[in-house]
Amino acid sequence: MSDLKSAILDAKYVDMIDLGDFVVRDTGLPDVDSDGNLMPQATEIAAAIFRWAADMKAAEAARTKSPAPTPVARPAAVPASQGGQHREDPMAEALDAELNRLAQEQG
Repeated sequence: MSDLKSAILDAKYVDMIDLGDFVVRDTGLPDVDSDGNLMPQATEIAAAIFRWAADMKAAEAARTKSPAPTPVARPAAVPASQGGQHREDPMAEALDAELNRLAQEQG
């Protein structure tokens, strides 16, 4: 599992978006809205996978440093439909910023 997490964290932006796009197509999620505009599912899935890997890697590092992990209270996430996304990891924020920058460059 740690190899998977490391591969995800080391993956290129384009590879992560390709993975997200594959998941969207494979699961039959809609990729366009009712007006024909592209929806951001691939980017959101790629960012979620990256956040998962970063959170898991951080949790493993914390476990090796501290034999008795203490539970961390997490604030309730605001649903994306209400304009919020829960961010705990600076690496996830950096990936999202990079995803947005590259998406704007690509048009």
